[in-house]
Amino acid sequence: MNVSMQDTYNLGWKLAMVVKGIAKPAILKTYETERRTVAQELIDFDQNYSRLWSSRPKKDMEDQSGVSMAEFEGAFVQQQLFSSGFGVHYSPNILTAKDSSETTDALGGDEGSETPSKAGLPSSHQHLASKTVLGKRFQSFKVVNHCDARSWHLAHLLKADGIFHILLFAGDVSQPSQMRRVRTFANDMMNRSRTIPLRQRHVSITHGSSLHGASSEPTDGIAQLLTIHSAPRQQVEFHDFPPLLRPFDKDLGYDYNSIFVDGESYYEGHGHAYDGYGIDRTRGCVMVVRPDHYLAWISDLEDVQGLQAYFAGFVLEQPPPVLRPGGEGI
Repeated sequence: MNVSMQDTYNLGWKLAMVVKGIAKPAILKTYETERRTVAQELIDFDQNYSRLWSSRPKKDMEDQSGVSMAEFEGAFVQQQLFSSGFGVHYSPNILTAKDSSETTDALGGDEGSETPSKAGLPSSHQHLASKTVLGKRFQSFKVVNHCDARSWHLAHLLKADGIFHILLFAGDVSQPSQMRRVRTFANDMMNRSRTIPLRQRHVSITHGSSLHGASSEPTDGIAQLLTIHSAPRQQVEFHDFPPLLRPFDKDLGYDYNSIFVDGESYYEGHGHAYDGYGIDRTRGCVMVVRPDHYLAWISDLEDVQGLQAYFAGFVLEQPPPVLRPGGEGI
């Protein structure tokens, strides 16, 4: 049942984006290429699982026909991975980038041929988040709200509402050189708002949303931007960040749930998100998480052009959204 629900959601968000005129119909082909492999893996697993239960346990180490406890333990772990989705690994396609260090031959192309980006697939940089895996379910670690110090699981901040999530791991922004990199990233994102349209996380009821600031049918973007930095929280002010990263609404004010820190919580300890993802705490990186919470793209803060190319591979050009970054310059 868990796998079939994941099948449904995999197809559902893609259909919704196509029907709404947001994405190209080509993304629908990825449903079969992604989920058919999972279905076959599940069939193979079920057959092996049935064999384990119908076989007798091993009598001793020399017994070759019996089933060992280690085999049972491995099967139980694999079952949990299937149920949660963490055992699924999608191959590269227009929605899931491939590490730029791998050749097309590794993707099933001709020997010695072009890299994935040249072969028409989006290119990414896995080494910038070495403990994550492109094409696998995005893992969650606890982070702390920059303003109120409340601890949250990062995955709980990424609503499964049919849009992409751009995660800016801003690094140690207490260092002026790193904050300059963050400002440059924000400026580049503003300049490319037509090809990377961002959805406002924080809009007032005068713009058609609920009292909680969550629009019932937001239409002003395909991705939400969330910032997670690694600097000591007390050394950086909320208003030190570029306005794009802290959206402002004339009725509701600033979105104080837009910036988080990988730091110590007063009551729940340190989540160590940067370490968990394998991200450099000084320089950070940028990630894209798909609507179904699978990791799709990783690169440097300077690679906004690469981010644009990733979305351009499947997103239809949208009218420029009305960004409300606070009425200030970057």
